[in-house]
Amino acid sequence: DPTQCAQTVENVKYIMKHRPSLPIFGICLGNQILALAAGATTYKMKFGNRGMNQPVVDLRTQRCYITSQNHGFAVDQRTLPESWVPLMVNANDGTNEGIIHSSKPWFSVQFHPEACGGPTDTDFLFDYFLQFIAEPTASPVTT
Repeated sequence: DPTQCAQTVENVKYIMKHRPSLPIFGICLGNQILALAAGATTYKMKFGNRGMNQPVVDLRTQRCYITSQNHGFAVDQRTLPESWVPLMVNANDGTNEGIIHSSKPWFSVQFHPEACGGPTDTDFLFDYFLQFIAEPTASPVTT
């Protein structure tokens, strides 16, 4: 339950408030932590998404990636604040698989882009994060 990580959520909120140009890239539980810090809510899934074969659709391109996941909670994307948008969605059950801020260098994904659904399928997410580090006002991951 990501709400049990209250101190971590507070730390992320602090960074978002006091260092708004600092890039943030949440992975797996980091997606839920970032959503909670932004003011959204999470919920317990009936079964969760587990395994090396979870299809995730990038909402910007409609491209589908096969991802590695192991989680039992999801972000309720209906509760995302105005400046946040869904980035990716699970093709099987429609649950949120990522969020992004519309103007800050903050984004996250629910899956493990460093794992191997395909050896380099989602490497571009790390490229975006490195670009945010080099130029925090850049916004290549918006939907």
